[in-house]
Amino acid sequence: MKKIICLLLIGSASLTNLYAQKRATYALIKRRPASTAVVATSTKAPATVPVALNPTTSIDQPTPVSAPASPTTLLPEMPAPTAQVIRSYSVELAFNKTVSIIFPAPVRSVDLGSRDIIADKAADVENVLKVKANQIGFNETNFSVITADGKFYSFIVSYNESPAALALNLTVAGQPITGTGNEAKSGSVHFAGAAALQSDMAVASDRILHKARRFRRIGAEGSKMAVKMRGVYVKDNVLYYRLTFNNNSNLNYDLDYVRFFIVDKTVAKEASHQEIEVRPIYIHNDPIRTVKGHSQAEKVYAFQRFTIPADKVLQVQTGEQNGGRQLAFVVNNRLIMNAKTL
Repeated sequence: MKKIICLLLIGSASLTNLYAQKRATYALIKRRPASTAVVATSTKAPATVPVALNPTTSIDQPTPVSAPASPTTLLPEMPAPTAQVIRSYSVELAFNKTVSIIFPAPVRSVDLGSRDIIADKAADVENVLKVKANQIGFNETNFSVITADGKFYSFIVSYNESPAALALNLTVAGQPITGTGNEAKSGSVHFAGAAALQSDMAVASDRILHKARRFRRIGAEGSKMAVKMRGVYVKDNVLYYRLTFNNNSNLNYDLDYVRFFIVDKTVAKEASHQEIEVRPIYIHNDPIRTVKGHSQAEKVYAFQRFTIPADKVLQVQTGEQNGGRQLAFVVNNRLIMNAKTL
């Protein structure tokens, strides 16, 4: 029994000494300044970041050292280079007016920014886009166009009952044309299926009018008014029909229309049996609408090349505005196949 009591006293004394040693060590560490730094032993190594001890941290486990957080650096916004910015054209649209835009190449794609505007390509013309407002008054919007030559065009659209320009010609340095001044310039128009520009067809038509007449008996007469076909020509996949209007009366002849139809031979004289209308892609001297008494006028009608089946003919019809002098005649396929090359 005495041995057991002696062992317990010795163990208690040992624990008391160990506890006292730990308290002394803890008090020594607590008195050390927190900002004390450890000097590097090598001049090449970077200095160690000072570590502050947390009183709740056990002295048996070292506190991990974490690197100071670096502030987040935001890159400045870089503006797009000027060479990469596509200039937008300003266009004013109205509900009751159409604005035409002439491009240097055929239009392949149109993207409208809003349903408030509508756009469509001109009939039989590949590089003219017609744009107008779909409602009266709308917020500013935009649209873009991609042409066959790979170019991209951007437009900013605003509403205006009286647009400053009704035509925008992008074939000549993007200058708008209004058609009201001498500075207005016409653009080159590409017709579908034709390998000629409008300017080329104008030159060809002018040459045709200076040539000798090829035909003399193809046409129609009535009420001292006559319409004659004077020649058929071809160039660059385009057919040219030269027509002469002779007015032998004292009354002016106000031309209302000239229309071309492909019809069966058996019904060529019956206007009610018209089959296929062929529309010209260009008319030379189109502004001429009146043939004065005892005078004549000439026009050239250009078409995308076509031929006529053996059982059909080309019928030409002309009509007088507010008058009864209507004339019609036919042209068979043989004359078209023998068109003279320019």
